[in-house]
Amino acid sequence: MLTIFLSLLTFFLLAYCAAILILGKGINQLQIMLQTEAPVFTAQNLPTVTVIVAARNEQRNLPALLRCLKALNYPAEKLEICIVNDRSSDATFEILNEARKNVANLQVIHIDDLIEDFAPKKRAIDCAIRATSGEIIMLTDADCTPQPDWICATLAGYKKGTACVIGYSPYRFDKTLPAMIEKMLGLEFFSIATVAAASVGLGQPATAAGCNLSYRRETWFRAQGFSGIQQWISGDDDLFVLKIAEQKLGGFSYGLLPQAFVPAAAPSSWKAFWNQRIRYASKGAHYAPPFVAALVSIYLFNLMLTLSLPLLVLGWLKAGLAALIAWIIKSIFEWNFLKKTAEIYSEKKLLSAFLPTALVHPFYIVLFGFLGLFSSFNWRGEEFSVTTEELADG
Repeated sequence: MLTIFLSLLTFFLLAYCAAILILGKGINQLQIMLQTEAPVFTAQNLPTVTVIVAARNEQRNLPALLRCLKALNYPAEKLEICIVNDRSSDATFEILNEARKNVANLQVIHIDDLIEDFAPKKRAIDCAIRATSGEIIMLTDADCTPQPDWICATLAGYKKGTACVIGYSPYRFDKTLPAMIEKMLGLEFFSIATVAAASVGLGQPATAAGCNLSYRRETWFRAQGFSGIQQWISGDDDLFVLKIAEQKLGGFSYGLLPQAFVPAAAPSSWKAFWNQRIRYASKGAHYAPPFVAALVSIYLFNLMLTLSLPLLVLGWLKAGLAALIAWIIKSIFEWNFLKKTAEIYSEKKLLSAFLPTALVHPFYIVLFGFLGLFSSFNWRGEEFSVTTEELADG
């Protein structure tokens, strides 16, 4: 039994460290691509752009978002803004209708019902794309605050053959939390962005976030929209990006310019964090088999690490010490990777939270990986089952 445990632990450790090294290579390749390949869009040939936001019960966040959208630095004749009010029960309807008077080129779509086997947010985005005409589609969320040069900085990522540009959304804390907790949350969210950027550099995107995502309109229609994934509650971002990659519809890029970053509201409570992470984890089962295999391997590796302390307490010293050593080696490789990427993203301040984050990370992976398969989550006031991807009361 001990031999099997140590063999599996060694295999997972070597595979994980090799993956970190490969991701580091991906970051290097991404930087080279962004610095050496000329953008296809310049001041002389700017494309028409459609900014799309799906909003449900966002009366608290919409005023800040609308101010940001109004301040976007892009020619008005080439810009459309479309916000979809998805069955809101608060003042979202009234706020958006009033905003039409103040925000140029704002189109508002109201959705009042549900369609079976069509996830609400995906349906909202689908409606917005079909009702607009911009050559480039840019997605963000109602709780985000895009910077004035967000569009131009993102367009700089479009190179010859680029179908999609993935972006970074650093956490914005509207509700103050203890400084270390803010940094730990920020570092965890940042680490996901680094994996996205590195995988783009390797030519095979692994993930993306809908709070900062862009693709060509023609890419959307060539992919037949969300067809094939429209029934899953989550995945309007990463599952669609993986669909583009699977169908080989074009290349991928990343918005590494600081102006391309879109701050997103961090979870304002433990309950919000809990539901958000279960929702994120619930998408894993819908990835392509190679990605599912990688996620399962990462889960099992972290599960073995969390067993180190119980094994030591139970007197299984060799197994417990081996797991602790693997934990330390894993953390060293993660530190080197994040230290490099934090400099690129200008997020070095987050590294002060690395040690406590590294200590809880395996427990975090094990907990939410499990809940993502068997629990339910609340999203925008609705309860969803991760096993059926349907409304829990439906």
